[in-house]
Amino acid sequence: MSGKVLAIVATNNALSTYSREDLIKQAGEWFGFDIANGDARQDTIDTYMSGLKHWLTWCRISNVDPGTANKEHVKMFRKELVDCGSSAATINSKLTSIRRFYESALQRGYIALNPAVTVRAPKDRSAASEIVSHLSDIEANRVFQAIPNDDRLKSIRDRAIIALMTIEGLRRIEIHRANDEDIELNAGKVRMLIHGKGKDRVIYPRSNDVAKVINKYMDKRGTVKPDATGLHPLFVEVTKAGNPQGRLTRRGITKMVSTYFLKAGITATLKDAVQKRQRNCHSLRHTCGTDIYRETGDLKLVQEALGHATLEMAAKYSHVEKRVKSKVTEVIKIQIE
Repeated sequence: MSGKVLAIVATNNALSTYSREDLIKQAGEWFGFDIANGDARQDTIDTYMSGLKHWLTWCRISNVDPGTANKEHVKMFRKELVDCGSSAATINSKLTSIRRFYESALQRGYIALNPAVTVRAPKDRSAASEIVSHLSDIEANRVFQAIPNDDRLKSIRDRAIIALMTIEGLRRIEIHRANDEDIELNAGKVRMLIHGKGKDRVIYPRSNDVAKVINKYMDKRGTVKPDATGLHPLFVEVTKAGNPQGRLTRRGITKMVSTYFLKAGITATLKDAVQKRQRNCHSLRHTCGTDIYRETGDLKLVQEALGHATLEMAAKYSHVEKRVKSKVTEVIKIQIE
């Protein structure tokens, strides 16, 4: 379709002339050009593509031409997602994919209007209570105690990941995206570049334990091959024989954390933990934010530590009672070893 697109004069509803497969191929090219000013990571593009494919499948089943779909069709798709029990975040992700696709088509003259431009996800009614999903220090200590205290690569890797999420507040996607090239080691201290949702940021993990376990993990793991990005993944899958493989997936991180939550008695069943019916990966990040605010009462420190774009995003931690201010992350009393 790429060559055909360049050869025609774009007209309104020109998308109707292409098959589902052609639309998917073209969307991949457009997303690569348009998202993040042409500098989107592949996993971000994959997320957009997944949402668009869901929409195109819905259009086929519902006998809707995606080239002439209107606002009401997008609302019907949203309603189906709501009725299926999809979370507000999932619905928002899929609608964003659809909106971005039609925006790209609109910019290139293939349609006259973006049918998804004003269709938004329902309000996340769980957002107000999400912050209470953090772990108490006692619960967090139980999670670390559930990790085998041995010299196996998997055990050391798991301890390093959960430490970064709990003590330094890293997101699951930031763990997944981490590369060897992002790490600087100097006299046992660690400087780490974090690839977050927005712009990148730098952290200096707590030297007495987090940095120690990162050093220990990298020494045990050894050198790994670069992946499709050309970079060397920091956190990798580990075979039953204890050998490092490719980059650890987001799903793999979720399952790993959920398994330790189950062992520590944080969740009732592994299925509940994986399906986010109870506390989950993000609870570790919430634990970091909650502990910092509890000990310092300073939302600016929370914002800086968690990499929030605005102070308002960090304000959800302000429900915690203020206590004595002290150095960020050093105030957290969780023992990871």
